[in-house]
Amino acid sequence: MVVSMHHDLTRRNRVRAALGLTLVLFVAASAVAQEAAPKAPPQAQPAPSGLPTPPEVIGAIGRFIDQSITNVGAGVKGASETLGGATSAAGDLAKDVTDAAGTVARLPLSNVVTGSERCALASNGAPDCVVASTALCKTKGFARGSSLDISSARKCPASAWLQGRMPSDAECVNESFVTRAMCQ
Repeated sequence: MVVSMHHDLTRRNRVRAALGLTLVLFVAASAVAQEAAPKAPPQAQPAPSGLPTPPEVIGAIGRFIDQSITNVGAGVKGASETLGGATSAAGDLAKDVTDAAGTVARLPLSNVVTGSERCALASNGAPDCVVASTALCKTKGFARGSSLDISSARKCPASAWLQGRMPSDAECVNESFVTRAMCQ
């Protein structure tokens, strides 16, 4: 920070010196041009125009340069703070993702298994696959589980097909199977 401030002060002094030299040369050239101009007959002195004198102009330019450098410095500082905030937020997000991944990795004996276990029918006729999920997980060596995928099929008696007729809706039943489960 000290080096940066020293560098800014050095740059500011160089800019001031260059502008000051330019202004001095301009004023000097203007004075030479006035001396080289042919003398006109004396006339009545014109009323003062209210224009600033060269020292006032140099002071105003110096203040303008100082304010410009200050504004640029403030803009750079503000951008730095904004970038720092965004970097901090990205770091926090990465930390949260890493923590979540670590949590998933630490789940005891988590595993996804596949198979086919028929779901029992509940009293309302809908499939109840909780018991089927646990049964599927137990066949793979786990204690419990919950279903991830369920497949359904319509089961009709083979005798109807062998007789060459379409089975009626009363003869057929819908069956559901747990085909994939998360086991623990």
